[in-house]
Amino acid sequence: MCFGFQNPKIKVDSVAIYLEKNNSFKAINYLREKSLICLKNKKYKDYCDVALQKSDLYEKFNDKENALKTLFEALQIADRENLVESQAYLYRKIGSLNASMFEYTKARKYLNKSRKICSNIKNRGLHIQLNQSLFYLHSVTESDSAKYFLNQILHFSKDSKDLNLLFSNNENFFHYYNSKNQNIIAKKHLDSAYAIAIKINNKNSIANSKSNLGYYYMTVESDYEKGKKEFLEILKMFPNKENPKIIGSTYLNISYAYEKLGDYKKALEYSNKYFEIFEEVSSGRFIKSNQEIETNYQIDKVESKFNEKKIEIEDKQTRNQILLIIFASLFVLAGFIFYFYYQNLLLKQKNKIKDIDNKLQYKIISATLDGQDQERNKISGVLHDHVSAILSSVGLHLSAFESSLNTEQVDELKKTRLLLKEAHDKVRDLSHELVSPLLVKLGLQFALKDLCENNSNSLIVFDFNSKLEKHIRFDQEFEIKIYYIVSELLNNVIKHSNASECYVGIEKIDNQLHIIIKDNGKGFVVADVNKTNGFGITQIRARVKNMQGDIKIKSVLEQGTTINIKVNF
Repeated sequence: MCFGFQNPKIKVDSVAIYLEKNNSFKAINYLREKSLICLKNKKYKDYCDVALQKSDLYEKFNDKENALKTLFEALQIADRENLVESQAYLYRKIGSLNASMFEYTKARKYLNKSRKICSNIKNRGLHIQLNQSLFYLHSVTESDSAKYFLNQILHFSKDSKDLNLLFSNNENFFHYYNSKNQNIIAKKHLDSAYAIAIKINNKNSIANSKSNLGYYYMTVESDYEKGKKEFLEILKMFPNKENPKIIGSTYLNISYAYEKLGDYKKALEYSNKYFEIFEEVSSGRFIKSNQEIETNYQIDKVESKFNEKKIEIEDKQTRNQILLIIFASLFVLAGFIFYFYYQNLLLKQKNKIKDIDNKLQYKIISATLDGQDQERNKISGVLHDHVSAILSSVGLHLSAFESSLNTEQVDELKKTRLLLKEAHDKVRDLSHELVSPLLVKLGLQFALKDLCENNSNSLIVFDFNSKLEKHIRFDQEFEIKIYYIVSELLNNVIKHSNASECYVGIEKIDNQLHIIIKDNGKGFVVADVNKTNGFGITQIRARVKNMQGDIKIKSVLEQGTTINIKVNF
């Protein structure tokens, strides 16, 4: 799916010249030198624009790790210099990049940040880019909001004669109506997009149109020979494989066409080519790098604020010391009074620094826990999307060789297929253990009810009560965090309370979600647990505090424990 307008461009067209000569190395080096010049001259907005170009170039050559790293480096400077428009562009690009890597939760987070900034910016090109990205995200996640963002694109591109934008809009309409099985109108927009791509003579746009045309032939007309022909023509357009993203998806579609045509050998050949070109992605290396880059950015941001506050306090302390020395020299008789004032001031300042340090620790713990949660979600996604695909590819291998086996070998093949099915089922079960499928599909209250039922047994009964509306849903990232908090607290009840009954209740009051967990167990001394960081209380407090929430724990020995949590949603 296309994304309309490009990122802001620097004035010199040297990058385009290098790319026309197929010299990506010189293009990257030119942008690096341009970045250094912008930093040296303190032209920070130009630096962010160059970073967006450099990220586009890295993404074109499938180096998404450097693309993301470049964006976060620019985002730190944009945050520091309060470059609002640059922040909006960077957030949009980070969100779009995560969407292309199936990181839909992160993509939604950064695109919503960009959208919040854009509400106060009058920049038609930026609004079109952002709504293109949001339309893509909601389309691939099959959200009903896709039509809304499509209409937003049309609103901001009204009366535009930009052929690239017209091409993008027709591509969007094709994808939308194709997803709704309105094939006639979808084909009309596909033909219009292809005609515009030929007119502007853009190789990538032509390749996108041919890819959509091949997809239409195979899925709508079931004409796999015509579809295969379109995809093979795309490969001829890129003899040097200079666009790995397009080449990879083309390999996968050709493999599918050959499979439907019964040529399993050719299907395997192109399937293997696809896995080779996306080996880095399917291995999970980029997902890990993505999490490390984002976590480092969050920690650096927190530490930067801490250091600024610390310097401010130290400067204030220095000024106070100078004042105290001057007053002491003028008022010798009042020396003792000033001495006690000075000691008291130092103590307050130390307490402030200690308080800031505690807040920093909470944020670092929360950032680390969020990283673990997101890593768990991504591992589940890799197991479900990539490992399952590999197991299916193995099944394709077996199908390709079945015709050449004798009766005895066919029996052995059946045993192999049973083992393969068992492995596939275990991968699916492990994916569900990492992330509750009920949480993703039905929402928080259904997932919590299932959690209580699964943990109930002859020793302890968990009673769940929800006062929420039956079909209410919250932001997915919010629901995942609440689910993990409640899950950790229930584990504490099972492990440490010796309780026979535990009540779990949730309700919405104003703009807050209230959660209560009450058991009839042996209880504990709350102050002692806080000192020893027992039962994971520190980690739970950090999670709740980072969500702008509040947690209160009340426990009486031999009378049980009550935990109240209030979180803004």
